[in-house]
Amino acid sequence: MPAPRSLYAIVPPTGLYVREDRCQTPLAKFSTIAPRPPIDLMYAAAAFEAAGWKATLVDCPAEGIDAAELERRVRAMQPDAVVLSCTTQTVGDDLATAAMVKRVAPQALTIAKGAHFNVLDVEELTRHPTLDVALREEIEETCLEIGGGRPLADVAGITRRTDDGRVVRNPSRPFTRDLDALPFPARHLTRNDLYVRPDTGAPQTTVITNRGCPHRCTYCLANQVAGLANRYRSVENVLTELRECIERHGITSFLFRSDLFTQNGAWVRRLCEAILDSGLAISWACNSRVDTIDAETLRWMRRAGCWIAAFGVESGDQATLDRLQKNARVEDARRAVALCRAAGIKSSVYLLMGLPWDTHESLTDLIAFAIDLDPDIVEFFYPYPFPGTPLQRELVELGLLAPGEVPKESYAYPAVPTRTLSREQLAAYRAAGLRSFYLRPAKIARTLLGTRSPTELRNYVRAGWTQLRQLRAGT
Repeated sequence: MPAPRSLYAIVPPTGLYVREDRCQTPLAKFSTIAPRPPIDLMYAAAAFEAAGWKATLVDCPAEGIDAAELERRVRAMQPDAVVLSCTTQTVGDDLATAAMVKRVAPQALTIAKGAHFNVLDVEELTRHPTLDVALREEIEETCLEIGGGRPLADVAGITRRTDDGRVVRNPSRPFTRDLDALPFPARHLTRNDLYVRPDTGAPQTTVITNRGCPHRCTYCLANQVAGLANRYRSVENVLTELRECIERHGITSFLFRSDLFTQNGAWVRRLCEAILDSGLAISWACNSRVDTIDAETLRWMRRAGCWIAAFGVESGDQATLDRLQKNARVEDARRAVALCRAAGIKSSVYLLMGLPWDTHESLTDLIAFAIDLDPDIVEFFYPYPFPGTPLQRELVELGLLAPGEVPKESYAYPAVPTRTLSREQLAAYRAAGLRSFYLRPAKIARTLLGTRSPTELRNYVRAGWTQLRQLRAGT
């Protein structure tokens, strides 16, 4: 019997990022965001394994593997295919790995995934002749078909290079309706100890509970990568994955990743009830919207192990929220933070700084709003002009971004100026905002008094010290 074909799933050594299609956050300058397992690659690897392949996965930034060591491994393995995880900000450097693979293992089919290829697929395959295939839309069924030997010409959801060198964009793939039918992520291929809950240091993994968001925020990739329909897995299917994580990998801390976890309150309550009935002793984090939670659902979430919920509040100015097509009210944010505090769940709030119309006055007001809102955690993000988003088109129309420009700076440092503020001025406002929020004596006292163990206290102090050093350095 011939040996199974081999796949090498690779996070390239091009920086520590959250490399999920919707979320492409560089982690070097964020003490409030922990590294996450490369869940999309783990799904891809599981799909190839389901098709009979032998898969290997490496997260170079998390494991401390440089380009030379990765080349040595590829040369030794001689894989039949590689899948590379790319972000928009690092795509050029990421695809240098495809060139390396073709040099040392020329037989390998080079495949890349990332939201970037939903829009700039043809451009990147044209620019990088050593890339054979770009995955678009949701990738699991696509990987099952490629792994199963279906001719690439017949695989939906890819852009490919033909034998004669042409770049061809195959038809798009519909979003997966039955998420329960997908194989669980290949956690047996990852070093699960590298991904931990930031406050306790316990191993933490990502569980995707649902996909899709009905809202059309101008800066967000959710619609592009997951569609407008919120597709939930069954409660039983999620519970089976949780049991596998506990029993096979010893993981009891989870990030429930979704585009909008709490849209269907009845489903959330059923999941919480099932967790409680199962006796699983777990802790978990989730995202939410400020207008999709209520006291009853939060009580269920707390009982079932939820310790923190994250909200994209974005602004304390209603006109700004309306301009972003956020479809939320400022008072909803105040209510959400208060409800979380009453339920015993920490609140993490994201605010956007550096929108095209931002001024000295609007950013001063934003910082004041963060202090008045007073969540447990706040993070100021600079919006990033992801290709295909309304925000990107607006920035080009305003002359703040050149057509086709793909900035490398993102989230922690402004990608573009505003109409009245330079990037350097914007960077100073983020540092000032974080100092103003976190260095209040009452805030420091509440954070330290709320810790539940020496380990948690030590981690909070370490994170605070790291953040303070970065702010003093002007980063």
